[in-house]
Amino acid sequence: MKAKTITDKSVEAIRSALEQEMANGYKPSLGVVFVPSGFDSSGIAKMLDEFDITVFGANTPDLFTDRGITNDEGTVLLMDLDPEYFRLEIKPIPTGDYESAVNVAQNIARLGSERFERPAFIVSVSQMDVPGEAIAEGFLSGAGEDVTLMGGISGGKPFWANHIVFNNHEQYQHGIICLIIDQDHVEVNGLAVSGWKPAGTLKTVTESEGNWVYTIDDEPALDVLLRFTGADVDLDDNDDLLRQIGNPHPLQVTPKEGNPVMKPPIQVKPETGAILCGGQIPEGSKIRFSLPPDFDIVETVIESAQSVKDQKLPKADALLIFSCIGRQMTLGPLVDDEINGLNDVWKVPMAGYFSLGEFGSVEGGTATFHGTTCSWVTLTEKQPTK
Repeated sequence: MKAKTITDKSVEAIRSALEQEMANGYKPSLGVVFVPSGFDSSGIAKMLDEFDITVFGANTPDLFTDRGITNDEGTVLLMDLDPEYFRLEIKPIPTGDYESAVNVAQNIARLGSERFERPAFIVSVSQMDVPGEAIAEGFLSGAGEDVTLMGGISGGKPFWANHIVFNNHEQYQHGIICLIIDQDHVEVNGLAVSGWKPAGTLKTVTESEGNWVYTIDDEPALDVLLRFTGADVDLDDNDDLLRQIGNPHPLQVTPKEGNPVMKPPIQVKPETGAILCGGQIPEGSKIRFSLPPDFDIVETVIESAQSVKDQKLPKADALLIFSCIGRQMTLGPLVDDEINGLNDVWKVPMAGYFSLGEFGSVEGGTATFHGTTCSWVTLTEKQPTK
């Protein structure tokens, strides 16, 4: 498979670059399209449709390619995959409805399992009020506990509610787009990696509902959080909570197996001491806090990819990255080193965006929904056997 990235500020400029590539004999069948707020998403979808290119699209404020980070250019990661090797699904999801989100994801997973013996699923979900855990649950129940699921939730400032997912002809503000890949022909590898180090003793979430955690070890969750971090937070400003505590000190939820799953605190109810986390934490969950990030975090992410390359995947054709917006806010300029370092492992065309939650598997674990992680995935077309 040959992949190429095209990045520019207008649909016509991208068209011109595409026509030049196709004039040289390149015939892409699939385009992963990430565009910033205000970009003509309908226009780019229509244009790619003219060339019979299937569109997997999301609009989101900050995105990146192998050429760097941008917030004013659209990008298309083109691939010339055989159309028999993939299928695209796009569906609306009722706002905040957990069971509906499970059902939508489950149905997509079942479609993929009916179409391919070994499907992999790469998803983009629009809007952070779509419950990510429900999406993960749906895919696991529909395709099995060992399902390959990677992706992210698009969106962010300044237009939290106006982001969409889209294909050639449809778009949804509350929806999911899913690229289903036949792993008998295209190898899909990836990991969700955090790098935040745990601190303190194990604690127990003693009261919670959905994404809200009310008490930790029978104390108001906010009291425990402030005591551990020592942060002087303006409780009337949830951005301050995210900046001082949520991003540098995400909660690490201990699973039955595999590495911890990260759930950053993002909002607070001062009157009750409840905290809203970037993902559900059921009552009885064991958690630890995190130390503020250091330089090792970037190295941990890059090493996760280098290890996969060294052990089983010396070659890749394309790379997708879904990196938590909290990493961008906390790591600052170091996030460039992280993204560039990942791309340097395989040195292939790449596209991605800063996300409001990520889907993927930690080392040794099953696919789930995360916060503060970098979820990366490679696509490599298999050579036909003789």
